[in-house]
Amino acid sequence: MAILYRSHCEALLRFLSRKVGRHEASDLMHETFIRVARAEQGRTVLHNERAFLFQVAANLAVDHNRAQVRQSRLLSPVEIDDLLAVTDEAPGPDRQAQGRLDLQNLAAALRELPPRRAEAFRLSRIEGVSHAYIAARLGVSLRTVEAEVRMALDHCADRLRSSGIPD
Repeated sequence: MAILYRSHCEALLRFLSRKVGRHEASDLMHETFIRVARAEQGRTVLHNERAFLFQVAANLAVDHNRAQVRQSRLLSPVEIDDLLAVTDEAPGPDRQAQGRLDLQNLAAALRELPPRRAEAFRLSRIEGVSHAYIAARLGVSLRTVEAEVRMALDHCADRLRSSGIPD
Protein backbone atom coordinates (compact mmCIF):
# COMPACT_ATOMS: atom_id res chain seq x y z
CA MET A 1 0.00 0.00 0.00
CA ALA A 2 2.87 2.40 0.78
CA ILE A 3 4.34 1.87 -2.68
CA LEU A 4 0.95 2.49 -4.28
CA TYR A 5 0.56 5.69 -2.25
CA ARG A 6 4.02 7.04 -3.10
CA SER A 7 3.73 6.26 -6.79
CA HIS A 8 0.23 7.62 -7.38
CA CYS A 9 -0.40 10.21 -4.66
CA GLU A 10 0.40 13.30 -6.73
CA ALA A 11 -1.40 12.13 -9.88
CA LEU A 12 -4.46 11.16 -7.85
CA LEU A 13 -4.49 14.54 -6.10
CA ARG A 14 -4.36 16.37 -9.46
CA PHE A 15 -7.12 14.13 -10.82
CA LEU A 16 -9.40 14.79 -7.86
CA SER A 17 -8.58 18.52 -7.81
CA ARG A 18 -9.97 18.81 -11.33
CA LYS A 19 -13.13 17.01 -10.26
CA VAL A 20 -13.91 18.62 -6.87
CA GLY A 21 -11.38 21.37 -6.10
CA ARG A 22 -8.09 21.35 -4.18
CA HIS A 23 -9.44 21.35 -0.61
CA GLU A 24 -11.92 18.54 -1.10
CA ALA A 25 -9.45 16.59 -3.25
CA SER A 26 -7.11 16.00 -0.32
CA ASP A 27 -9.88 14.49 1.80
CA LEU A 28 -11.16 12.36 -1.05
CA MET A 29 -7.64 11.16 -1.85
CA HIS A 30 -7.21 9.88 1.70
CA GLU A 31 -10.64 8.24 1.59
CA THR A 32 -9.67 6.59 -1.71
CA PHE A 33 -6.55 5.02 -0.19
CA ILE A 34 -8.55 3.85 2.84
CA ARG A 35 -11.09 2.11 0.59
CA VAL A 36 -8.39 0.50 -1.55
CA ALA A 37 -6.64 -0.76 1.61
CA ARG A 38 -9.93 -2.28 2.82
CA ALA A 39 -10.41 -3.96 -0.54
CA GLU A 40 -6.94 -5.49 -0.32
CA GLN A 41 -7.60 -6.66 3.25
CA GLY A 42 -10.82 -8.25 2.07
CA ARG A 43 -8.69 -10.46 -0.13
CA THR A 44 -9.97 -8.75 -3.30
CA VAL A 45 -7.60 -9.57 -6.11
CA LEU A 46 -6.62 -6.39 -7.91
CA HIS A 47 -5.32 -6.94 -11.41
CA ASN A 48 -4.59 -3.27 -12.02
CA GLU A 49 -4.17 -1.38 -8.76
CA ARG A 50 -3.76 2.00 -10.48
CA ALA A 51 -6.98 1.62 -12.48
CA PHE A 52 -8.83 0.48 -9.36
CA LEU A 53 -7.43 3.41 -7.38
CA PHE A 54 -8.56 5.97 -9.95
CA GLN A 55 -11.98 4.31 -10.34
CA VAL A 56 -12.56 4.50 -6.58
CA ALA A 57 -11.46 8.14 -6.63
CA ALA A 58 -13.77 8.93 -9.55
CA ASN A 59 -16.70 7.30 -7.75
CA LEU A 60 -15.96 9.27 -4.59
CA ALA A 61 -15.80 12.50 -6.62
CA VAL A 62 -19.19 11.75 -8.20
CA ASP A 63 -20.70 11.01 -4.78
CA HIS A 64 -19.18 14.19 -3.39
CA ASN A 65 -20.58 16.31 -6.23
CA ARG A 66 -24.03 14.75 -5.83
CA ALA A 67 -23.96 15.54 -2.13
CA GLN A 68 -23.00 19.14 -2.92
CA VAL A 69 -25.97 19.45 -5.29
CA ARG A 70 -28.33 18.04 -2.65
CA GLN A 71 -26.87 20.39 -0.05
CA SER A 72 -27.31 23.40 -2.33
CA ARG A 73 -31.01 22.56 -2.70
CA LEU A 74 -31.58 22.72 1.05
CA LEU A 75 -32.69 25.99 2.55
CA SER A 76 -30.55 27.62 5.19
CA PRO A 77 -32.10 28.49 8.56
CA VAL A 78 -32.09 32.17 7.56
CA GLU A 79 -33.94 31.40 4.31
CA ILE A 80 -36.50 29.33 6.21
CA ASP A 81 -37.04 32.18 8.68
CA ASP A 82 -37.45 34.64 5.80
CA LEU A 83 -40.08 32.42 4.18
CA LEU A 84 -41.96 31.98 7.43
CA ALA A 85 -41.94 35.73 8.04
CA VAL A 86 -43.89 36.43 4.84
CA THR A 87 -47.39 37.44 5.80
CA ASP A 88 -50.30 35.59 4.30
CA GLU A 89 -52.30 38.15 2.39
CA ALA A 90 -55.14 35.77 1.57
CA PRO A 91 -58.41 36.79 3.17
CA GLY A 92 -59.42 34.85 6.23
CA PRO A 93 -62.64 32.88 6.52
CA ASP A 94 -64.55 35.91 7.83
CA ARG A 95 -63.49 38.07 4.85
CA GLN A 96 -64.32 35.25 2.44
CA ALA A 97 -67.81 34.88 3.93
CA GLN A 98 -68.32 38.66 3.76
CA GLY A 99 -67.17 38.65 0.13
CA ARG A 100 -69.68 35.95 -0.79
CA LEU A 101 -72.45 37.93 0.94
CA ASP A 102 -71.38 41.10 -0.92
CA LEU A 103 -71.55 39.26 -4.23
CA GLN A 104 -75.00 37.89 -3.44
CA ASN A 105 -76.25 41.38 -2.58
CA LEU A 106 -74.73 42.81 -5.76
CA ALA A 107 -76.29 40.05 -7.88
CA ALA A 108 -79.69 40.79 -6.30
CA ALA A 109 -79.28 44.51 -7.03
CA LEU A 110 -78.37 43.77 -10.67
CA ARG A 111 -81.46 41.56 -11.07
CA GLU A 112 -83.61 44.58 -10.18
CA LEU A 113 -82.26 46.59 -13.15
CA PRO A 114 -83.97 46.82 -16.52
CA PRO A 115 -82.35 44.38 -19.01
CA ARG A 116 -80.59 47.02 -21.16
CA ARG A 117 -79.15 48.76 -18.09
CA ALA A 118 -77.98 45.45 -16.59
CA GLU A 119 -76.38 44.48 -19.92
CA ALA A 120 -74.60 47.85 -20.25
CA PHE A 121 -73.31 47.55 -16.68
CA ARG A 122 -72.14 43.93 -17.17
CA LEU A 123 -70.33 44.75 -20.41
CA SER A 124 -68.73 47.91 -19.02
CA ARG A 125 -67.78 46.97 -15.47
CA ILE A 126 -67.45 43.20 -15.54
CA GLU A 127 -66.16 42.48 -19.05
CA GLY A 128 -64.32 45.80 -19.48
CA VAL A 129 -65.79 46.54 -22.90
CA SER A 130 -65.62 50.12 -24.23
CA HIS A 131 -68.71 52.29 -24.13
CA ALA A 132 -68.50 52.78 -27.91
CA TYR A 133 -68.71 49.02 -28.43
CA ILE A 134 -71.63 48.75 -26.00
CA ALA A 135 -73.47 51.54 -27.82
CA ALA A 136 -73.05 49.76 -31.16
CA ARG A 137 -74.05 46.39 -29.69
CA LEU A 138 -77.15 47.72 -27.96
CA GLY A 139 -78.05 50.09 -30.81
CA VAL A 140 -78.05 53.21 -28.63
CA SER A 141 -75.99 56.37 -28.39
CA LEU A 142 -72.76 56.65 -26.44
CA ARG A 143 -74.46 59.12 -24.10
CA THR A 144 -77.22 56.57 -23.39
CA VAL A 145 -74.65 53.92 -22.49
CA GLU A 146 -72.91 56.33 -20.11
CA ALA A 147 -76.24 57.18 -18.49
CA GLU A 148 -77.26 53.51 -18.17
CA VAL A 149 -73.96 52.55 -16.56
CA ARG A 150 -74.10 55.53 -14.17
CA MET A 151 -77.71 54.69 -13.16
CA ALA A 152 -76.76 51.04 -12.65
CA LEU A 153 -73.84 52.06 -10.43
CA ASP A 154 -76.06 54.39 -8.40
CA HIS A 155 -78.71 51.68 -8.01
CA CYS A 156 -76.16 49.08 -6.86
CA ALA A 157 -74.55 51.53 -4.43
CA ASP A 158 -77.98 52.35 -2.93
CA ARG A 159 -78.89 48.67 -2.52
CA LEU A 160 -75.52 47.80 -1.00
CA ARG A 161 -75.74 50.77 1.38
CA SER A 162 -79.21 49.68 2.52
CA SER A 163 -77.91 46.14 3.17
CA GLY A 164 -75.25 47.55 5.51
CA ILE A 165 -72.27 47.30 3.16
CA PRO A 166 -70.13 50.46 3.04
CA ASP A 167 -69.19 51.94 -0.36
